[in-house]
Amino acid sequence: MLISKGQVDKATLCHTGGALNVTAVLLDLTDPLNETQQVRLKTIITNEVSSSTTDTMISLGVVSEDPSRWGARFTKCKPETGENANALYENPTIISERYAQEFTRPIQATLAAMLTGESENQSPIMEALQSLVSETPDFTTARGQRKIIIVSDMLQHSDTLSFYRGEGWDYFAERNGVARLAGNLRNVTVEILRIPRVGNEIPSNEISEGFWSRYFDKQGSRPPSVSSLGDL
Repeated sequence: MLISKGQVDKATLCHTGGALNVTAVLLDLTDPLNETQQVRLKTIITNEVSSSTTDTMISLGVVSEDPSRWGARFTKCKPETGENANALYENPTIISERYAQEFTRPIQATLAAMLTGESENQSPIMEALQSLVSETPDFTTARGQRKIIIVSDMLQHSDTLSFYRGEGWDYFAERNGVARLAGNLRNVTVEILRIPRVGNEIPSNEISEGFWSRYFDKQGSRPPSVSSLGDL
């Protein structure tokens, strides 16, 4: 698929026609990451951005007990990097500096601010995810690939639903939760970087995996791929 050309929107950095692809990254930092996990996370996000094509919308959001922090805290299209600039009529140095100033440095600053948060009492993963999707421009209309990356222990804990209270899919469905799902993840690729948790009070895998497999199925996404954001 060809990259759209034309004028660039100063707010989103997308060419005319909007985002070609969209990658939304949701970070659950209600339990802060240790140093090793932070370094690995930064590397993963850097590699994701580097491998993305021009006009891929990159969106960053965070899970928080404070709803005012939900949504897209960074959302811009990846601009030209200058690597493929034609020196006959383009200045690769200027393009490269603009790429760093308007795109990579703001991403790094946003991520750094997210990683400095304190522990929180709730982890409303489901609610924060939907808020991020809703506030990411072109998420439902992008012409190419749509992807969600979730960095989390996937232990939902909010007033709506809490695995810590033994509430799983059946509890959610009995209280009309399925009817509240937006169903706006159709054919979206979902990648989960799971943060490992240990302890006697951690909810069972049966509750967590049983819920999320049904949740993403009802939302219409492709089956999630799962890997670990370990530190050993």
